[in-house]
Amino acid sequence: MENTKLTKKLQVLLTETEVSQINRVILNDALENEERPVSVSAFIRHLIQNELERRTPEQKTYIKHNLKNLKPKSN
Repeated sequence: MENTKLTKKLQVLLTETEVSQINRVILNDALENEERPVSVSAFIRHLIQNELERRTPEQKTYIKHNLKNLKPKSN
């Protein structure tokens, strides 16, 4: 990860079951690697970063192009 200041927050709503599953995954990874568990925030951040890195340059360009063409929502 590049050395940038983390300044934006995202909020997600999850079911109790999903939160429990995430916590189990985090704890299992920590036990498997003999490390301290990461925070849920760090775990989710890592998932998002992996997903963004996984995108091909063509997908990234396509997404960026479509975002520019979105019209603001009128009230």
